[in-house]
Amino acid sequence: MHADQPAVILVHGATLNGRSWDPVRRLIDTRLRVLTPDLPGHGARQHERYTLQGGVETVVKAARELGDAPFIVAGDSLGSFTSQAAAAALPQDRLRGLVLGGASHEFRGAPVLPYLVKSLTFRVMLALFGERRLVEGRIPATLRELGMSDADADAAIAAGISLKVFPQAVGALRGVDFRSKLAAISQPTLFINGDLDTDHVRGEARYVAAARHGSIARLPGCEHGVSLRRSADYAELLNGFARQVLL
Repeated sequence: MHADQPAVILVHGATLNGRSWDPVRRLIDTRLRVLTPDLPGHGARQHERYTLQGGVETVVKAARELGDAPFIVAGDSLGSFTSQAAAAALPQDRLRGLVLGGASHEFRGAPVLPYLVKSLTFRVMLALFGERRLVEGRIPATLRELGMSDADADAAIAAGISLKVFPQAVGALRGVDFRSKLAAISQPTLFINGDLDTDHVRGEARYVAAARHGSIARLPGCEHGVSLRRSADYAELLNGFARQVLL
């Protein structure tokens, strides 16, 4: 590894951790250094509370670890919204672009209502059954249904799955104008959505218009959580983007 080796910072989704990127990470161009930090409230940091500012500081810290190397930031779901919020705080001469899976939906007004309902459901289930019981009973099958191998699912679970953080994440994103954050940077942005991820597909045009150099990639037959459901496709798109802006 060289001090100036180009890099990608991968930012995971809500309830997960850096190990959830394993299926994507092994397919990333070997010329790239890869960082997969845990966000606050997730993985090894489950004792913390997720806040958007804490997420921003996590991405900024990861960029600092890269020294003077150029890099891109890629995320999925919560990781993508966190990346949008962090972009303007990153060194603009080294940030070469953003790859954002499942992050073109508003968390303001009526569109946030389904997430508030889901947050309430999480709280009720946690109160009734407890987090440990829910994680042990439901998460292994859920991760496998999303397409993870047994080994990758086991590694992600061992690294720490947090369900209580989901309502925290929704609360942190609620009311934030992410499109204005995209408009504040000049680097290109690639949005990756599954074509069955209705809410995010509906918002694509507005987000691409807000980004100065925005583009869209659609994955057919795919719902929310593109990096898990279609890891190979996500990695291929990320690698192509990196070859254009970084390598």
